[in-house]
Amino acid sequence: MRIGEFAQKHNTTHDTIRHYLDMGLLITEKKGGHYRFGESDSWDLENIIELKAMGFSLSEIQELLCYHRLAGDMTIEYRKYYLSLLEDKKKDFEEKIEKYKTMGTLISDKIMRLQSDEDKLSKLGLPLSSIEIIKCPYCGSTMEIFNGIIEKSMIMAGKIKCKCGFIASIENGIYVDEKAVKEKKLNSKTMPTKKEFLNAASPKFINFYYNGMAKSIDYILRYTKEPKYILELDHCVGSFLMQYIKNLPKDSTYILVCYDKDRLTNIKTNIEFHYSHSNFIFLCCDIDRLPIGNSSVDLIIDHGVTKIYAETEDKSLPIIYSSLMKEKGILVGTYHYFDKKSKDFESLLPEKKEVYNREKNLERLEDASFEKLEITDTGPIIENNPFNLDIRNRELYMTVYAGRKKGNETLG
Repeated sequence: MRIGEFAQKHNTTHDTIRHYLDMGLLITEKKGGHYRFGESDSWDLENIIELKAMGFSLSEIQELLCYHRLAGDMTIEYRKYYLSLLEDKKKDFEEKIEKYKTMGTLISDKIMRLQSDEDKLSKLGLPLSSIEIIKCPYCGSTMEIFNGIIEKSMIMAGKIKCKCGFIASIENGIYVDEKAVKEKKLNSKTMPTKKEFLNAASPKFINFYYNGMAKSIDYILRYTKEPKYILELDHCVGSFLMQYIKNLPKDSTYILVCYDKDRLTNIKTNIEFHYSHSNFIFLCCDIDRLPIGNSSVDLIIDHGVTKIYAETEDKSLPIIYSSLMKEKGILVGTYHYFDKKSKDFESLLPEKKEVYNREKNLERLEDASFEKLEITDTGPIIENNPFNLDIRNRELYMTVYAGRKKGNETLG
């Protein structure tokens, strides 16, 4: 029979038959330019199929078939050889079965442990102890909470109203300013997910980004002691926290801000699941509508947000968050820039030159009443980044800055 009929008879494909012919597993000769398969070929193929079902590789099958063709299947030598292969294969499978049983037990234990831990999770909400700093983002007045649901000294749900008419809500422990969120979503570009960013970024850029966080943490530990309220401004909400959280003082309250409710919910769930720290404030709002009273925050972390804010808003972000800081408040920030003498800088649009100008960034901080404590410059790095065309294939630098509000005599 021809190859098509032969393949159909044994419920396989032309390509499989040709592969076996190329390997010498099947040794049919051509007649008139076509393969002609007989009963011996059927026996070989059935034997191959059976050996594959028992876990033999094609190279092992090839060796066994060669031994059979040389010695014959009725000889003692062949039978002993075949038996030894079967015993070795059986032993190998028994070892694998025991290995997989052990792995299955470990996985089952891990599933039970994680499910048990999930049942014990303490849900995070707005701490009652932090109501003191929650103020109207428009008039700065103290707001009232209505229909509040409180669990373990945390507000999990309710309405927040101000006498000026402003209304916000607390949903699943998150402060939500729906008006600001909707406006921001309408006027903003979609941020890449963490997975998309990691897939697109080079290892060098990730390390550049990480080194900025590491130096920022070094500054925080050097210039702060026990900050009561910490405000993180990070374009990828919670990224800085995940690096800093092992150093987060027990009694500190950490404030996270994002206009994307889903992103904020995800980081909240991650904290609830993996960490025991319970003092957090989750704000789903815009940065210039923070419901935080003036002179409330001890430490502000500006991880690249000033640049992003400057590109979308005609306002100075340092001026906005400076008013939130206490007298001895510390600012730690990272600011990207290009060398002013380089072609990379000269090729930027005029408005972009304001954003990526190191001296201008430092001037804006000084204008916002910050005095420099320490600065570290890193770079350059060249990144082909699809999510930020401004830095694509340009030599990018970064300033890591530590400062405090002017007029303070001692460090906090």
